[in-house]
Amino acid sequence: MKWVLVESNEGAVAALAEQTGLHPLISRLLVNRGITAEEDARFFLACELSTLSNPAIFDQMERSVDRIRTAIKGGEKIVIYGDYDVDGVSGTSLLYLALKRLGARVSSYIPDRLTEGYGLNTTALEAIRNEGAGLVVSVDCGITAHREAAVSRSCGLDLIITDHHEFSDAQRPNASNVPNCASGLTLPDAYAILHPLRLSPGVPADMRRHVAGLTGVGIAFKLVQALLNAPADDEYLKSYLDLVALGTVADVGKISGENRILVRYGLEAMSSPTASRTGIAALKQLAGLNGKKIGVGTVGFTIAPRLNASGRLDRADLAFRLLTTDSAEEAVELASSLDLMNRERQSVEERIYEEARCLSLQSSPSEAGALVLSSEGWHPGVVGIVASKIVEEFFRPTALICVKNGVGKGSARSIPGYDLYEGLTSCSDLLLGFGGHKYAAGFSLSEENIEPFRERLSALVLEKMGPQGFVRTLSIDGSVTLAELTMALLEEIEKMAPFGQGNPEPRFGARGLQVVSSRIVGNSHLKLKLRQGQGKTMDAIAFNKGSLLGRQVRDGAQLAAVFTPRVNAWNGSSTVELDIRDIKTDR
Repeated sequence: MKWVLVESNEGAVAALAEQTGLHPLISRLLVNRGITAEEDARFFLACELSTLSNPAIFDQMERSVDRIRTAIKGGEKIVIYGDYDVDGVSGTSLLYLALKRLGARVSSYIPDRLTEGYGLNTTALEAIRNEGAGLVVSVDCGITAHREAAVSRSCGLDLIITDHHEFSDAQRPNASNVPNCASGLTLPDAYAILHPLRLSPGVPADMRRHVAGLTGVGIAFKLVQALLNAPADDEYLKSYLDLVALGTVADVGKISGENRILVRYGLEAMSSPTASRTGIAALKQLAGLNGKKIGVGTVGFTIAPRLNASGRLDRADLAFRLLTTDSAEEAVELASSLDLMNRERQSVEERIYEEARCLSLQSSPSEAGALVLSSEGWHPGVVGIVASKIVEEFFRPTALICVKNGVGKGSARSIPGYDLYEGLTSCSDLLLGFGGHKYAAGFSLSEENIEPFRERLSALVLEKMGPQGFVRTLSIDGSVTLAELTMALLEEIEKMAPFGQGNPEPRFGARGLQVVSSRIVGNSHLKLKLRQGQGKTMDAIAFNKGSLLGRQVRDGAQLAAVFTPRVNAWNGSSTVELDIRDIKTDR
């Protein structure tokens, strides 16, 4: 890896430290994350529910609330139409539970990934109308559903779209004469649309930044808050924050702005021994998480994959039922079923990964701009995960395509520096449809267009990235001495948690580290004792770097390292330990 020291604005660092009284290193971390104003720093560090914005700032929030209240009062049937991923399922569960408590006649609909695909579809909407519903509220989908919105309107079904996904290029031209068009966007002709980038005029810029990263479940939370007309720290509203944290983390939402506040309190709720949600308690028990602190990593790598498993291999109804059940017995049964599905998913994923890896090696990955791989034997619910693994190994934007009956369904992932959504837009004439984000997207295309798509996307990536674009980099917030890393400083750093996308864990660099002792622990982890100068020794762990022992790393060697400092609690005492991300010989 190439180590890159973040170029901090030294003037801003000094000013922020003076204004807030923060340790200069904490001030540097904040500035590195784009927080330079005293007010923004205090908002970030306070991380209080009471500082969340009023949902009334969303354009058409009042119209949405009025329509839902009218439906509840009139006993009208409401259907929550959600996406099949964890963000969509958790948001659907949140809205369903809230409306049910408000006395609504409410049910849910989550499409089948294999037969219906992502988002709203006309067949389902017509069936929902024929079954007597008068109102559909989407969760985590619908912002590009022009045809589906038109069908809903024509059959007398009111549609409220709540979504956070990218607007398509076709929506961006100024078209003020088009219904529901605002800020130069051509939007579906729905009854109302709630989106984090569509706020009422006059909303301050800092508030716009704070809500811009909300995911599908975050928008659902804002809608429920508006329906209840309650402050965000209302005890009833707080009972939904575990669902908000689940969906936000699983969707790799930015842990900044309001997301960070929602995730922090949601993780605290999930960590509680008396977790109120029966389904989450069952998942914790099954995964051996009782009594443990639930963090962003725990959600992303342990809880979310189990919830995602049913939507990837079958229907997402199992996950929805788990998150909405009050029965401990049913929760245990559903959690066990999801765990079995997740094991099956892992098996399928491993097989596809091995096949995709072989195809990657055959296509000279070091010369390709992008890896576009296809097969008739792949499962469309798993290829996105595999694409992420291929990206991690070969460091190239990657698309995996499942081919069936002449049509390919693809899932793509990207690397820092390349906007995947922009790339797919440039290939739109070869695609039947696409959608997603900068780093993750889905698409479909005819089988005969796979090769032209491969060639064009690869050329686009090479043109954009250039010869230096495929170097892995490791950003460093600043250099420190081991003596600076006190427990008091780590307590201040912890105030910046939770960490994740958009708010990465701090990484520091240090030179002149002498290896006092070194050994292998576990399968391949490197356990070290390090000393800098005449200072005291400090423990360090370098995960999956055991192969370095005896080569770069040996007793007495001088090293430079990039690491994240952590508190290691053991046997009633706490010490500072270095979680090493990369090592180089320091001559």
